Amino acid sequence: MRILVTGGAGYIGSVMVRHLRAAGHDPLVLDDLSTGHREPIAGVEIVVGDCGDRALVGPLLERRRI
Repeated sequence: MRILVTGGAGYIGSVMVRHLRAAGHDPLVLDDLSTGHREPIAGVEIVVGDCGDRALVGPLLERRRI
């Protein structure tokens, strides 16, 4: 299952991404990287942006079939 993880480059989000991958899911990270880091989620697709940006999130959900 494809799952959008907002804040997925932060501590809690990156732990969630790791658990989702271990369970066989396909997480997609949305993070503005203001406090998060790419390293803990290496190998996972990341979209840099804000979860409050409707122009970004709406089409992202539709295109990626989340």
